[in-house]
Amino acid sequence: MTRPRPDESRARVPVWWIVAALALIVLLPALTLPLPGRGAVLPSVLNLGVALWAAREHVRARRGSAGRERLLRGLGVLAMVPWLAYWVVRTLQLGLEGSEARPPAILAVPALLALLIALIALLAGPDAPASVAGKLRMAFDGVIVALSTAGVAWLLVLRPAVEQVRVAERGPAPGAALLALSGGLILVGSVGVLLAFGNESRRWTTVESIALGIALLAVSTFATMVLRLNGVGSPFTLVGGLTAVAGLVIGQAARLPIPEGHQRLWNPLGTSAQVLPFVPVTVLLGVAAYRRYHGDPTDPTLVTLGVLVALAMLARQGLALRLNTQLASQLDRQRDYLVHQAFHDPLTGLANRTLFADRLAELLDGGKPALLLVDLDGFKKVNDTRGHAAGDELLVATAARLEACVRKADTVARLGGDEFAVLLPNAGGGPAAVVAVADAVLDRLAEPVALIGGSPVSVRASIGIALAEDGSTAETLLRDADMALYDAKERGRNRYRIADQELSTATLARLRLEEELRRGLDAGQFEVHYQPIVELASARAIAVEALLRWRHPARGLLAPGAFLDVAESIGLLPRLDQWVLTQACGQITGWREIAPEFVVSVNISGAHLSDPALVDQVSATMADSGVSAGALMLEVTETALVADLALAACTLGKLADLGVRIALDDFGTGYSSLTYLRTLPIHTLKIDRSFVRDLDGNPTDEAVTRAILGLADTLGLRPVAEGVEGVSQADRLRALRCGHAQGYLFGKPMPAEEITDLLDVRT
Repeated sequence: MTRPRPDESRARVPVWWIVAALALIVLLPALTLPLPGRGAVLPSVLNLGVALWAAREHVRARRGSAGRERLLRGLGVLAMVPWLAYWVVRTLQLGLEGSEARPPAILAVPALLALLIALIALLAGPDAPASVAGKLRMAFDGVIVALSTAGVAWLLVLRPAVEQVRVAERGPAPGAALLALSGGLILVGSVGVLLAFGNESRRWTTVESIALGIALLAVSTFATMVLRLNGVGSPFTLVGGLTAVAGLVIGQAARLPIPEGHQRLWNPLGTSAQVLPFVPVTVLLGVAAYRRYHGDPTDPTLVTLGVLVALAMLARQGLALRLNTQLASQLDRQRDYLVHQAFHDPLTGLANRTLFADRLAELLDGGKPALLLVDLDGFKKVNDTRGHAAGDELLVATAARLEACVRKADTVARLGGDEFAVLLPNAGGGPAAVVAVADAVLDRLAEPVALIGGSPVSVRASIGIALAEDGSTAETLLRDADMALYDAKERGRNRYRIADQELSTATLARLRLEEELRRGLDAGQFEVHYQPIVELASARAIAVEALLRWRHPARGLLAPGAFLDVAESIGLLPRLDQWVLTQACGQITGWREIAPEFVVSVNISGAHLSDPALVDQVSATMADSGVSAGALMLEVTETALVADLALAACTLGKLADLGVRIALDDFGTGYSSLTYLRTLPIHTLKIDRSFVRDLDGNPTDEAVTRAILGLADTLGLRPVAEGVEGVSQADRLRALRCGHAQGYLFGKPMPAEEITDLLDVRT
């Protein structure tokens, strides 16, 4: 049989002390008879024993606790001290003076002090309201319940007992007094049970036990002091005996767990619990009205209690009114915050796309606004090198600068990422007024931004401007501004461009080409043609360069110059490079069976060269195609190396380790060429066609070509002259001792089948 966990075993009320408490209550009537002499001390000793036991339990529980639980347990121990003091003094008094000894009024102080400390423990507990106002409201509710219950107890219990003492000097008749006491205790016990069992989790914990114990202790202390001061009853009446039951309940609280979090002990019935404090008020009014109707005279004590209840209710309602006002203000602030969040960018505080669209539609309904789309140039580099926190800081600074460039009536919005929009409500000033704003924005954004924890950064911006015309819609205005922004970036960035009909036509054509490129690659519309590279001395083809062609369904066969720039702008170049590489490697094995030393050269773009996966892709493609080392050559341009020479050197070195030959294409047209030759594993230099074109008539081109050939010879590199179209060019290259050439003179780019035929003929 599995034993329950400690928390589970303590989560329910132990049976033994419930039985003991019920037995004590049942046996109390037998103890209401006066005890002779100093025998009255025995009930006080019993209460003292219960108090000692309860204090011992709380001390033991505090030793094994920590943190907030230790604090609450400590308050429980502290509450036992004045209670023990009360019963020690009372026991000594009864032992010395006998059963007729009346408790001095000063004994009310430790009893009330014990109740006060216990209430503080409840207010500091996890089930108490978190706010000060909530604790005050709970305190007022307690005062209202206590005063109302005291009024009912006075009418039903205490006043009849006092009146009987005045009529019969020997004290009240036990039967009538006990009957009246039972009615009052049932009422008070019902309130205590509601408070104690109001926990939403339905688990009995320390807080519930203390709440019930406080209710019982308060009633017993109040009733005992009033009756004793009026000379009513024996030292151990039913009301006084209730103190022992309260001691059992509070002592048992030390053995129960303290709940975590707020379980709303003081709101046991949900929203309906707000009227709980007024239930005893209603009962008090009903009882008082009933007694008054039957001729009961006006009672000064009851009037006093009624005034105190009314004052407590007024204070409670005033506090509730203040809380409700604060709650309404808080709800208004939260609503305004949510509305602001729904229509504003959380990072910059600017209008977001939703609010921007609403204002644009509103302005187009009755005017001709101007729209500026602003895109930061170089933001990605800042984000990548400085981190996202620096990127966010730059965006916030950009938003502030944009707002500083416009009027209050204008709208600045962040549409997403590093793209902003400026909406000018009235473009009546014409393009000149809009251009003035664009110039101000460009100048302001060009200023360095000081980032926290780093050096200042400078970013520029490109701006696309669209002016609304008759019939313009939000969609067309955004489209025109976007096309103008695109054109501004294509023209070199850090500028603005105003949308017009010519721009719209060109941009639409470009957008159409972008879409056709994507579709063409998926539909297999691309082909690879191969141009021979020959040995000048024998005019024998020793290699080919793989060149991409697009068989456009409407425009026919297109050379790379018609689409490569667009493919690069939309990020398709790496994919096209890989496709060409796969096709070329598939041809190498067959051609090498005819010409064992034959080489295929494939161009690699700068975007593909910077891809960390390039080496693995080349290795896998060679393995899949069975390409041997030395059969594949990759061509890179000097422009592709400019971005990151160190990364390029690392990548090309790994490719060379695979047996791949590296060719430097268009040599002589870039920058730091000698640096490339010194740091990169170059095998072949391809002399740019611009030097070969006028080789036989331009002394400067001949001098440059001769210098390149001399450099290649010194470094042990193979030179290849590109763009050879005439016999005179070939002759001059032979005279300059150039070993290899490529151009229309030796063969135009052709399908793979024709290269196969060419090799067969050569064989």
